[in-house]
Amino acid sequence: MVHLQEMNASTSNGASRQDTESPPVRDAVDVRADLPNNHLTPGGGEPTSSPSEDTTFTGDPSLLAPWEAEDPGTPDDNDAGGDPNPSHLEPNDQTEANTNGIQQLSIGADAAIAGESTAMGVGAAKKKSKSKKKPKSQRGLTAPTGFEEFYVDAPLTSAEHTVEQKLYDPELPFSQRIEVAIQRYCARRNLDSTRKDVFDKYLSLGGISAGPKQFSGGLDAAAMSDMSAADVALMKATHFVDLDKYGGEEVFEVDFEGCAKAFFSSRLPQLYYLSSVNAVKDVQAKTNIIRNFLNYLLHHDVCPDYRSQVYAARAICDLADKELPKTMNAQSYFPGEFQTACSEIFGGVFHGTYAKNPDWAPDAESSAGMSPEVAHRTFKIGLAAQGSDEVTKLYRDQNATHNLETLKVYTACLEVTELLPADEGVKRFYDKHPAAKGLSALGRLKAKSWDPPFKPFRDLTAEERLAEGKPTAIEVYEFFVEDYVLDTCFVGMKFETTVHDLSFGLKFFDNISGVFCSFYGSIPNERLIGWRVPEAEPLPPREKSLITSALEEIVGDGGDDMTKSTVRGSDDDNGEGNEETW
Repeated sequence: MVHLQEMNASTSNGASRQDTESPPVRDAVDVRADLPNNHLTPGGGEPTSSPSEDTTFTGDPSLLAPWEAEDPGTPDDNDAGGDPNPSHLEPNDQTEANTNGIQQLSIGADAAIAGESTAMGVGAAKKKSKSKKKPKSQRGLTAPTGFEEFYVDAPLTSAEHTVEQKLYDPELPFSQRIEVAIQRYCARRNLDSTRKDVFDKYLSLGGISAGPKQFSGGLDAAAMSDMSAADVALMKATHFVDLDKYGGEEVFEVDFEGCAKAFFSSRLPQLYYLSSVNAVKDVQAKTNIIRNFLNYLLHHDVCPDYRSQVYAARAICDLADKELPKTMNAQSYFPGEFQTACSEIFGGVFHGTYAKNPDWAPDAESSAGMSPEVAHRTFKIGLAAQGSDEVTKLYRDQNATHNLETLKVYTACLEVTELLPADEGVKRFYDKHPAAKGLSALGRLKAKSWDPPFKPFRDLTAEERLAEGKPTAIEVYEFFVEDYVLDTCFVGMKFETTVHDLSFGLKFFDNISGVFCSFYGSIPNERLIGWRVPEAEPLPPREKSLITSALEEIVGDGGDDMTKSTVRGSDDDNGEGNEETW
């Protein structure tokens, strides 16, 4: 511990303070030990160098500092630190030092004030350095992940190429080659939890299970020493084709393109929430993972017999980057203002859903439905702008006689065939007509019927099935849709909705069940995800617990009566109540 003591000379009245009666401090250290060959100014001033003077010491060698004495001696046995008193004073000067106000430091005199320190820092206790958190670069957080935008695998050396020729020999079964490729790919990429989850979901859709192989015996140094690189890779693989589960390799069909279509168009929107705000960023983050894996297969020539399919699957990744964000935006904008107005007027799904704003927020916009006044104005302006003369005349006639009605309501799966934005004449009509203030110009959306792969199975007779097998005529649809909604659509986009046929020749849709990419598809593997082989024999019934057996012994034969409850019914005409046991 450190105790500091200052003995300053008083120069105000010319008198100097001397402590001649006090015994010399045993462990006193002169601060001038750090200033060799320098002299102190009288009165405790700053030291001044005098190189011209002869500062050779000729006095008692015991007064020298340890590094200046010929024999530094041995420290006192009672001394904890060990260094004797260093001093650069002249032989007749210990008393003179006190006269001139020399600062002295007493080390170890008082342990009560341990935290005090001096400007010189002599004898100050050293603080323990706190362990600092390693920077991200040393923790590997800034290391390349393998998924950067312009990342490419390094060219193969001749030795690596020789090894991979054996690993990916086309004569080997495809299931074995793809297992090794996935294992080596995962070892060369930094798959965080999000990337790994997307990658595993993609592989599971393709019939590849994720998890350690069971009953493989494990690996040790002795076992691996006698195995080839291909055998070690197979044993370490955590993704594998469970052939026993599906009935052998002959039941599989290698289809990279079909798996990519089903994953991006059907499986991915179901598993992950894709926000319409950050749709482009969210989709690209997921397509980049699959595209990176397909590039790895091409670079290492894993399956040369299916190279064209891998290229086609990679093209689906590029197409998903463009179409998936638009389907997310279209689903949030559909059905549009004109279709909502038709639904409100003609009894669709939006009929009666409008809620008037409360008195405390009269200017707030209602988030549900459309008011009848706004709906009629939107419908009439849109019909006048885009409706044909025949449809407009028929509407006026039926409206005058109150014969407007909905002829048919049905669910339809449609595919967009043409997008026609509002022309200049329609835009001028909306700009000049006073009733069209605040309304968006209408364009036209043309679509055709689409037979979806998720269509439910229909239990038909042989005659009905034969009749169903005949090709049916493709029905064409035309809807009036705002331009800002058309901007989110594209030719080939598919959607499922509820269509209403009106008596004057107009069709509208309101309830959207789903919006899909142009390459929408599904594969049977999606139905087998999570499926297990059923047990050959049913599990035996569980034995009764001790508590259940004890209760049965206590209750005895009256146990059945305890499960009954008697309910008192209403009094009959005779004033007697009816009892019912249940």
